[in-house]
Parts: sequence; C-alpha cells; structure tokens
Amino acid sequence: MSHHRYPICPVSGKIRYGEPKDVKLAMRQAACDRSRARLHDVACSRRETRSYECSDCSGWHLTSQPARLIRQVPVTGTTVRIPGPAAQAIRRMVAATGLTVSTAA
Repeated sequence: MSHHRYPICPVSGKIRYGEPKDVKLAMRQAACDRSRARLHDVACSRRETRSYECSDCSGWHLTSQPARLIRQVPVTGTTVRIPGPAAQAIRRMVAATGLTVSTAA
C-alpha cells in the first residue's frame, strides 16, 4: 500500500495529482523544501520545475525536465494580410477623393 496521499500513475510511477490546484501546492512545497535546505546548507532532492498533464492516467505530474519547445513550421504559399483600422480609414479617404491606391510589397 502506498503511503502517498495521492495515487501513483501505473505507467510512469509518478505521483498522480488530480487537479491543477494540487500541483500548485506540491510545487510550492518543493520550493519551500529547497529554500529550507539552502538555509540549513544541506542537499535537497526536490528538483521539480514544472507540471504536465499525463496522457496515460489523465492526471497531473511534476517533472524537473525543461518544457519541450514546439517546432513551428513556416507556412508556404499565400500570405493573407488583413488591414488594420488605420489602413481601412486611409483607403476610404482615398476612395472618396477619387485618387488611386497602390500597394508596395
């Protein structure tokens, strides 16, 4: 039987927090433990820096791993520019005067 207040994830073996508020409390406790260890000049094993939602157990876990960067793929093809309110106002004024509008790319 586990001595943890929270159940253990069967896949990762980590503590499974049910809600984000529980993760916040655990992160705060980890920071407090690290601070207390520094104050007393002793080692601390708490290294958690962030949380993530587990896709296996649908719970939340703590980790010391940095967040993965999402690779953004550049869009190829047509780029659509939506003019802002100032550009729209200028176009209305130009159209009202009968002048022509040219766009520079």
